[in-house]
Order: sequence, then C-alpha cells, then structure tokens
Amino acid sequence: MTDWNNFEMTRKDRRESGSALVIALVFLLLMTLIGVTAMQTTTLQERMAGNERDRNLAFQAAEAALREAEEWVANNAATLLSATELANPASWDGSAATGTVTLDGQQLAAQPVFHVGPPQFQRLGSELPPVFRCIYPITARGVGGSDAAVVILRSNFSPGGTCE
Repeated sequence: MTDWNNFEMTRKDRRESGSALVIALVFLLLMTLIGVTAMQTTTLQERMAGNERDRNLAFQAAEAALREAEEWVANNAATLLSATELANPASWDGSAATGTVTLDGQQLAAQPVFHVGPPQFQRLGSELPPVFRCIYPITARGVGGSDAAVVILRSNFSPGGTCE
C-alpha cells in the first residue's frame, strides 16, 4: 500500500530545495560587493595618506630653505643690493636659485632651493637724514618624495640694523 502523506512531503521537499541556493548566492554577491567597496576605500585612503606625507615633506623642506636663506642673508646682506627679482614667485621652477640646502637622510625628489630678491627699503622715523631698514624677499621651493608635491613659500626678512 502507498503512503500518500509521505509522497506529498517528498514532492514538496523537491520544490523548495532550490530556494536555499538562490538565497546563499544573493548573500554571497552582497558580501562580495561590500568587500570590493571596502578595498576601494582603503586603497583611496592609502593614496591620500601618501600624498599628504609627500606634501608635508615638501613643506618641511621649503621651511628649512627659508631658515637657511635668512641665515645666508644675515651674513651676505651687502652683496644683495644688485639681486634680481623673481618674475612670478608662485610658479617658480627653482632655476636661478640663490642657494641650495642639502638635507641628508630625507627621501626628497630634489633638494630645496631659495632665492633672495633685492631689498625693499623701509624708512625708520621721520628724522633727517633718513634712516632705512632693508627687508629682503625670500622665496623657497621644496619638493617632497615625488615631483608632484611642490611647496613654494615666501617671506620677508630683515637682518636688523640699517641699510648702507
């Protein structure tokens, strides 16, 4: 004799057996998308951190060049009366530099350089004869770990005393 209850259960089990596979595949697809998105985000953050490091190295190199230039001006101010002005300091490529700073142990694409322009004269007081103070424009260029990271800084420096 045939057990009809058992026969219907077997047919029902056969119809539902594919749904677990479909749900598992959809879940696997979602997990893959989440993993790929996480990897892309991590890669982007790694690149941003590397670029920030390069820019920071370039900034520190330009700062070192500014300090070196200030010391150089303090020792050589008399020779700078015939210095030339940079045409466009913001786009200076480092050519015609007054000096170069050697930073050992740094992973820089190029050593920092500086340019000192001609002095600007500022009058001190209103007495006669007039007394002037010299203020020198200094432009420094630093390059980071790659040629793409360039920082150009500019400052005005007065070595103290008066112009002669």
